Amino acid sequence: MASAAVTPRVRAMLACQGIRSVGDAVYDLKGVHYGQTIAEFPFAPRRLWLFLVLASPRAGRFPAMIRIIHDRTDHTAFMTHIDPVFDQDEELKFFRIRLRCRFRVPGRYTIQVTFLRTTSSDVVKGEIPFDVVIEEGA
Repeated sequence: MASAAVTPRVRAMLACQGIRSVGDAVYDLKGVHYGQTIAEFPFAPRRLWLFLVLASPRAGRFPAMIRIIHDRTDHTAFMTHIDPVFDQDEELKFFRIRLRCRFRVPGRYTIQVTFLRTTSSDVVKGEIPFDVVIEEGA
C-alpha cells in the first residue's frame, strides 16, 4: 500500500478520436468513447488516442506503462511506456498518447496505466473499459 501512495494519481483517462491543445492546460477532445463497433477482425483503428492527466503527491520521475488488454484472453493489444517527471509536489501532467493497437477479437478490453517500481511490485493506478463489438449484419 505504501508504494501506491507515492506514485502519481490518474486524475483523468479518456479514449478519443482526437486531442487538440487550445491553451495552457486546456484541451479539446473529439469523439470520446468507451468502445468501438467493428465490421471485421483483426482491426487496427486509424485514430485512437488516450488523454491522460496525472498528479503526483511528490516531485520525481515515475516510469509507467500503458497497456490495452483483452479481458478474457489477457492478450496485449497495445503497450507503450511514458516517463513523466514532476518538478514539484502536486504538479499536473497532461499526456496525449496515440494508441496504435490491433484488436484481434471482439470483447471487452481494459486500458490500463501501471507505474513501474524497482523496489516493490508495480502499481496499477488507472483502468477504463473499452468494448470492441462486431457490427450487426457484418
